[in-house]
Amino acid sequence: MSKDNYMDDSIQTFTLTDEDGNDYLFDLLGFVDYGDKLYSVLEPHDEDDDEGVVIMETSFNKNNEPLFTYVEDYDLAEEILNEYYDNLDREFDESNDEMYDEDDDDDDE
Repeated sequence: MSKDNYMDDSIQTFTLTDEDGNDYLFDLLGFVDYGDKLYSVLEPHDEDDDEGVVIMETSFNKNNEPLFTYVEDYDLAEEILNEYYDNLDREFDESNDEMYDEDDDDDDE
């Protein structure tokens, strides 16, 4: 499983097909390791779509292409989304800490 291939600085867009054969474009916001599974947080590519985010259980096939399975359990999806936001907060805090550390290093010169 290699989620890192999908998390560079660009947005990854995927076409997901529902049970009726309708295709929808989604942007990958990020991955969440939760329990012993990997989940993707996706949002509709169309800005006019008011669906919000979608949580998908994620695995990878032998060609390292993601396979998405919709998380139907609302409580589980909410827990995963909360974990995603917590991860964003931690990354933001770490980024700010590094920025301030760099400023402190400049003062030493």
